[in-house]
Amino acid sequence: MKEKKFLLKLKDIFTPKRRRYSGLLSMSCILMLLPLFSQCDKDDYTGELEGICPEVIVTDPVNGATNVITNKIITATFNEEMESSTINESTFFVKKGADIVSGQVTYSGTTATFTPAALLDANAVYTATVTRGAMDPMGNYMRNDTTWSFNTGNAPDVILTDPVEGASNVALNKAVTADFSTPMNAATVNSTSFLLKQGTTDITGIVTYLGVKATFTPTADLLPNAVYTATITNSVEDAAGNAMINDTTWSFATGSLLFVTITDPLNEAIDVPASQTVKATFNKIMNPATINNATFTLMHGTTPVLGTVSYNEYTAEFVPLTDLLLGEEYTATVTTGAVDLTGNSLAADYIWTFTTNVVVVPVLPVVTITDPIDEAVDVPLDKVVTATFSKTMDLSTINSATFTLKNGLLPVLGFIDYAGVEGTFTPNTPLLPGTLYTATVTTGAKDLEGNALAADTVWSFTTTAPVDQLTVELSSDPIDGGDTSGGGLFNAGDSVTVMAEANAGYSFDEWTEEGESVSTSESYTFVVNENRTLVANFTLDPVGPSGPLGIDLGSAADFAILAGAGVTNTGVTTLITGDVGSHPTATIAGLTSANVIGTLYTVADPIVGIAKVDLTTAFNDGQSRTLDAISLPGQIGGLTLAPGLYVNSSTSGISGTGPNGILTLDAGGNPNAVWIFKMGSTLITAPGTSIVLAGGAQAKNIYWSVGTSATLGTNSSFFGNILADQSITINTGATLFGRALTRVASVTLDTNTVTKP
Repeated sequence: MKEKKFLLKLKDIFTPKRRRYSGLLSMSCILMLLPLFSQCDKDDYTGELEGICPEVIVTDPVNGATNVITNKIITATFNEEMESSTINESTFFVKKGADIVSGQVTYSGTTATFTPAALLDANAVYTATVTRGAMDPMGNYMRNDTTWSFNTGNAPDVILTDPVEGASNVALNKAVTADFSTPMNAATVNSTSFLLKQGTTDITGIVTYLGVKATFTPTADLLPNAVYTATITNSVEDAAGNAMINDTTWSFATGSLLFVTITDPLNEAIDVPASQTVKATFNKIMNPATINNATFTLMHGTTPVLGTVSYNEYTAEFVPLTDLLLGEEYTATVTTGAVDLTGNSLAADYIWTFTTNVVVVPVLPVVTITDPIDEAVDVPLDKVVTATFSKTMDLSTINSATFTLKNGLLPVLGFIDYAGVEGTFTPNTPLLPGTLYTATVTTGAKDLEGNALAADTVWSFTTTAPVDQLTVELSSDPIDGGDTSGGGLFNAGDSVTVMAEANAGYSFDEWTEEGESVSTSESYTFVVNENRTLVANFTLDPVGPSGPLGIDLGSAADFAILAGAGVTNTGVTTLITGDVGSHPTATIAGLTSANVIGTLYTVADPIVGIAKVDLTTAFNDGQSRTLDAISLPGQIGGLTLAPGLYVNSSTSGISGTGPNGILTLDAGGNPNAVWIFKMGSTLITAPGTSIVLAGGAQAKNIYWSVGTSATLGTNSSFFGNILADQSITINTGATLFGRALTRVASVTLDTNTVTKP
């Protein structure tokens, strides 16, 4: 909008009175003045940079990154804070080829974030772009679009060329070749992707591809004493469809010609450090006497940069005497005065440009408001202490180490939380009356860009004066019978409600005080006018049958998944609570530490081997049980079973639908009740079937001793410890509250939740 208004104003100024010339003259003047718009307005915000255009200085992933995770969140960080309304899906987008990737764009601090709506495709190349539509608060636009690419697989690359970079005296009938890092899609290696030029002139030839080698055979001999440039463009793809991240270009000469093969920084490089040493590498060893300040220069506009020039083997270096200016363009030149050992000089001066980076002056966060304020008095004893920041902070840095509350030198225990721009400290217990407290937020607290507070923020306050309080003390009889709540310190006349909650296997009887019953209700409310000592009385309930003795799993009990021939998982959302391992075959496929709350053993650790020995002992124990055995039907869906040993010499499982697809295990009020299900062959549950625990039954006391293999159906729900001789398969979406332990074969998972009891 500013540019448009300025153009209109220029048109008014430079349009002459005679109408037939007005268009020509006004546009000519405007075109002469357009370079003015390459400059940016000066910001006037405290702590902001002045006189700079916004630009992207950091991307994640970086340009050319490979093996990027498919759940990657893409970010672009600017050199200054931007106008958030201009950071959106039209100015920050991601493409796969020509296809736009669906996602959400957010902005915070100086970082724009693109969160894809779905996982990225594996082994694919993506291109992210931040356009010139992104603007800072003063209306300054970026000079250019910023685009970078990354690969969710291994991007192919050229690993060998013939002739090599900088080669000389190349034969005139030379066929130019390039070897790739991986087999390529031959259809993409052709005359449009493999090019050869002499200067700006295209060389005609035939392109062929075999194995991992591409060959360019010129249709006519190369010219003598000429420099050629070969290029493999990033349009070539490997067999999986992955494109190269960048073009690959190399130069060679058919005679003893001298030329510069590579520079550091590269031509048109940006974000170059101010301390950069400028380098030029030649294709031949040079005469050191000709590499000096006369033949190797660096200019800032029309001003020469002072520096020292040195030469070692093939490379000349220009070291500026002082750091380069920030955000400025420089021009480096190697003149034809530089010659090799045989007196050959460059055919023409070699010139390249680069731009230095911009150092961002961070806007440091500060604590703007505290509650209570500093030196506040009569602060309530239940006060939650808060600190409000000037910027959004990094949640992980607002914790018990950076936000503290002390009574003198004594730390106050409490819970720290952070939301929006506010951190809160909630004491675990009421504050003491009439006491001076000191709150501190340290410099360990940082904003989203990693900027810390400039100094600790410290404030003090005093709580309200003490008042006489009465005590309500609570206890349980027996101690294991249940829990009580609601006791503590109270003001005289307060209404108090105390609660009693019976543990499993117990029932609440009454509240007593000094042996006298005061209430038979679990919830007892009264007005406190004196100190009270109350006892919640519980009675042990009759319990049902206990069943057989449980099976001792030994060290195998530490594992939620334990196999003999590896563990295989499909589905990134699988979550396992408990250790995971396999022995002697330690292969773990499809699981990472993100899927496991516990230890994930990826090698044949002796700990896993000991657990396998204990599993064999436990399996043999289960298979040997015969005392008081009860016949186990082949279909147990729809049944309600009491604790006991259930035996089937062949196969058993749950295969019904509706109520017939549900097995109920009822402990009859005995939380220690045990079930052992022994089958000679397989255990199979159908999709959607489930087990329901009743009467205090616990998954840890349920054992399934399977003679061969076990299979849990899709989206089924299962309880207990599965001890299988062979394999265990847990199909898609199935949930296991127990353990999957197999002696010989593998455990196979697919988008499951397995929780060790």
